[in-house]
Amino acid sequence: MPRGRSTARRTAAVGALRRATGVLIPAVGAPSPAKGEKLADWADGRLGLYAIAKSNMRKVFPDHWSFMLGEICLYSFVVLILTGIYLTLFFEPSGVEVIYHGSYTPLNGIPMTRAYESALDISFDVRGGLLIRQIHHWAAVVFIAGMLTHMMRVFFTGAFRKPREVNWVFGWTLLFLGILTGLTGYSLPDDLLSGTGIRFADGAMLSVPIVGTYMSMFLFGGEFPGHDIISRLFPIHVLLLPGIMLGLVVAHLILVFYHKHTQYPGAGRNEKSVVGSPFLPVYTAKAGGMFFLVFGVLAVMGGIASINPVWAFGPYRPDLVTTGAQPDWYLGFSRG
Repeated sequence: MPRGRSTARRTAAVGALRRATGVLIPAVGAPSPAKGEKLADWADGRLGLYAIAKSNMRKVFPDHWSFMLGEICLYSFVVLILTGIYLTLFFEPSGVEVIYHGSYTPLNGIPMTRAYESALDISFDVRGGLLIRQIHHWAAVVFIAGMLTHMMRVFFTGAFRKPREVNWVFGWTLLFLGILTGLTGYSLPDDLLSGTGIRFADGAMLSVPIVGTYMSMFLFGGEFPGHDIISRLFPIHVLLLPGIMLGLVVAHLILVFYHKHTQYPGAGRNEKSVVGSPFLPVYTAKAGGMFFLVFGVLAVMGGIASINPVWAFGPYRPDLVTTGAQPDWYLGFSRG
């Protein structure tokens, strides 16, 4: 049999096998695929990544400034996680009483909890600690403000209606979990201002009929202020609430992908078609730039605008209350 006819038959057989099985088989005489291509083929054969990427990487996102509100929330949340991990490495959530001897001399010799002492150490002794603390706090403020503004945009444009009502519930749950997470984090340093906030929270719990006293005893481990509140708030703040919020954020984004973004009226815009930029490469480039812009603004705010200077209030004492004590703005509704 001539060599050319044999090669043609082998090529035809390989092509038929490739069409029948969907497995990528190199053609006869073709160069062997590179290692990266082999890895991609291996992953695609087991996870079906190619089909998922093909259907989603060119997904269109609408171009409108109001959609940046949700992105600001997302990127602030990422900054919160990153800065929170850094702070967790140095903060000690302990109610054990110590005598302070540190860099901030006005408080030397003052009894305080180890939690407050470690907050002072982060502010004055840990390299970059004060900057990270302030970025973390500002990111929390921007996160709540962004979510509230984003929810207002969704409400006033009717974007919460069917089939997006589940995502609307997810959004409100994220907002209130964010407020609760802010309260627990605000209370961790155990300075006089945060201690006053915890006293207010205790009063709010005690006002609940029948179960209020049990709630307070369970949270504080006894009569207020007790010695367990900081160590109990810490895992709630760094693990429980952020974990729930992370799951809700992922679910929220999945539903946004599935239902498509809502968009303002215009030519070619309806429930089934979106006018805008594709996910890759246009939207991805914009999103990356937006993240660094948000991070940069938060870093500048943390560097030049003081927020929650715990050293100015001193350690918490149950017999004292700071002058003009008030919570962060997003907890103002609780004051009536």
